[in-house]
Amino acid sequence: MARLKKRYWIPSLILLIIIIASLSGWRYWLALKDEYNLSIDWQGINIGWDGLSFAELNIAQQSQLSVTASDVKISWSQLSAKNIDIYWQKADFTNAQAVTKIADDQLQQLDQSTFEPSLISTIIAWLPTNIKIEHLILHQQDSELFNLKVAVVKNQNTLQLNLASNSQDTATLAADISFNQSNSSVEIENGVLITSLSYFGIEKGRLTLPFSGVLTDKLFTLKSTDNALVNIEKANFSDDLIIKPLIGKLTLDAALSIPFKANQVNVKSTLTINKFDGIYKASEFKSALGDINLLFNNNQFTVTTSALTIQQVNIGVIFEKVKLAGSYSASLAAPNKGVVKWQLAQAAIFSGSVSLDKGQLNLAKLPQKFNLRLKKVQLKDIFAKYPAEGLAGEGAIDGVLPITLLPSTKKGTALTEVIIKNGQLVTVNEGFLRFENSALQNYAQANPNMKILTDIIKNFHYTKLSGTVNYANEIAKLGLNIQGSNRDVENGKAVNLNINLEENIAKLLISLQLSDQINDPIRKRIEAYLRGKS
Repeated sequence: MARLKKRYWIPSLILLIIIIASLSGWRYWLALKDEYNLSIDWQGINIGWDGLSFAELNIAQQSQLSVTASDVKISWSQLSAKNIDIYWQKADFTNAQAVTKIADDQLQQLDQSTFEPSLISTIIAWLPTNIKIEHLILHQQDSELFNLKVAVVKNQNTLQLNLASNSQDTATLAADISFNQSNSSVEIENGVLITSLSYFGIEKGRLTLPFSGVLTDKLFTLKSTDNALVNIEKANFSDDLIIKPLIGKLTLDAALSIPFKANQVNVKSTLTINKFDGIYKASEFKSALGDINLLFNNNQFTVTTSALTIQQVNIGVIFEKVKLAGSYSASLAAPNKGVVKWQLAQAAIFSGSVSLDKGQLNLAKLPQKFNLRLKKVQLKDIFAKYPAEGLAGEGAIDGVLPITLLPSTKKGTALTEVIIKNGQLVTVNEGFLRFENSALQNYAQANPNMKILTDIIKNFHYTKLSGTVNYANEIAKLGLNIQGSNRDVENGKAVNLNINLEENIAKLLISLQLSDQINDPIRKRIEAYLRGKS
């Protein structure tokens, strides 16, 4: 009899400990249940030496949150479930005052509450060694937000977390989570996020982000531990912006206050672009290279670049070797009313160049003015790129175009309008113009008084060419004064020609684009624009 008692003494002691622990856990659950107004229901419960299992387990909080788990198994060494479905229903409030009161109460609770990182240590200590969930699904209203496969392995005080998407949108996340006793913080190490980026209009993309993080009672920091790799083959971010492709590297450093406050967010990020082609409205850009820095600081954001180059920008007129250095700063509340500053803005055009003087614009305080400078723009390149029958010439032109930005008066168009008043053009040196075609010959035959003029411009050598430029409401007006002679007419008598030209620049750029090889999306947008005008 004594031996029988000794044989059952150890199992009885273990059973007693399990009963006490279960009663303590049940008591804790009752307190938690009352505090958060939770209800629990289960089906198919089974209790054995290998643990506790449920065919189905349901936990709900009022009518907004419910959790349903199936094939649940719980033991000291393992927690597993086939499916865990989390259903979140947005509250439907018809009383605006009630909504405001609830929001104020929630904000006050967040301000007064404190996060205890040591709670994570307690959770880690009580978690089983292995956790496996085949499908962790979050539903909002009637839509499925995500479907994840979860695997967690506890190694002493560290959790090795692995998440993988069960949907077509490939995504995996792995990280080691531990509690640092010395500074009471939760540390995230060896993190790697790999995702297909099939969101926000991205059709084909991939992001690989190695990261680490630290969570304390006041701050959550997250940063990349190496360059993240970004590869977007094609993306339609909006009706105006199409990207194909974008290849580069990304660094990230973020800090969020605890409790979270939207006006206390600090994010620093740098995107190093290796290749970037795209379309913006009716313009196409190719082969962009350089670094772009993005800073979110509370309610402000700033985008800067110290050296961004774009091989080609086609707006109907082609700009090549575009070089930019500057910044744009604005508030999140008014992102279109910021301040743009530039130290460098230049491009090659028609074997010459176009540039902006160093300066800045405040888009919240329009009108704003700046100067556009032309240098050694070659006439022969203009005529070669956009030929007209019988027209040729040589010469280099410099100029200054004073540009004013005004608030747009047209609905559904750009936020600003451009006007140019009294822009100046002048030749760098002497040159020539030749203009002879069948239409000009017929004109001279029908108007004998104009024969001398038509003969002169067949081979006109100018000593000076100057002009004025004015632009408003899409109409450009060009006044030219050309001084020179034709050595074969009137014994080379000096001639002073005044020519006035007027052109709708928007229609001209459209016709130049349609006459060139352009992307199909641009052609469709132009055709839609023309249909809207007709």
